[in-house]
Amino acid sequence: MIELEGVAKSYRAGAAQVRALDGIDLRVDDGDFVAIMGPSGSGKSTMMNILGCLDVPTEGRYLLDGTDVSRMTDDELAEIRNRKIGLVFQSYNLLPRTTALANVELPLVYGNQRARRTRALRALEEVGLADRAGHLPNQLSGGQQQRVAIARALVTRPTMILADEPTGNLDTEASHEIARMLGRLSQAGRTVVLITHEEEIAAYARRVVRLRDGRVVGDERTDARPGGAEGSGEEATREIAVGPQREAGA
Repeated sequence: MIELEGVAKSYRAGAAQVRALDGIDLRVDDGDFVAIMGPSGSGKSTMMNILGCLDVPTEGRYLLDGTDVSRMTDDELAEIRNRKIGLVFQSYNLLPRTTALANVELPLVYGNQRARRTRALRALEEVGLADRAGHLPNQLSGGQQQRVAIARALVTRPTMILADEPTGNLDTEASHEIARMLGRLSQAGRTVVLITHEEEIAAYARRVVRLRDGRVVGDERTDARPGGAEGSGEEATREIAVGPQREAGA
């Protein structure tokens, strides 16, 4: 589903040129659950922006379902995001005076009202919050608010869920519940890419990709069980061979 071929991203910072990604080669198959990890400055956020079609690479190609999105216009990228990608962020980004149901309906604002309501309710059911449809965000726990945000990402029926530090504002129990939920979504056939700095959350993924200085320095399969591991952090891994990374400026 996802193919990055020699992807690099450079930014201008004053007189300096900063290379946030440096020749990334990566393939993610349909239905996989991949965690992307790395220290601050490793390129995680830049990769998230490119995978989510919020930005395009300076060099290389990004193929999503076989379509090269690397040189698309902003309008074309927005269309891809609406059709194929469900975005979940650390901040829940819920409208505070709007019910959970109405928040989930937002991506369908131009659709038929009855069909919109039905789809939103189904998305809330999928995350176990149908009984909270009429609640405002301040009537929900942090974990419940994040589940509403996941339902909002699901309502457009995307093929990929891209979650950027979705447990960053949650306590331990809620964090593990969100990780388990992402595992279940992957098990149901959706491709899930999780950006995280937490090892115990990454352990729920079936694959962990590690970045450092804009390059892939590790790529390993885990023994996480379908629907997520139990968060023990003791899952065995087997390393996937990582080819030689390109030198800066190559």
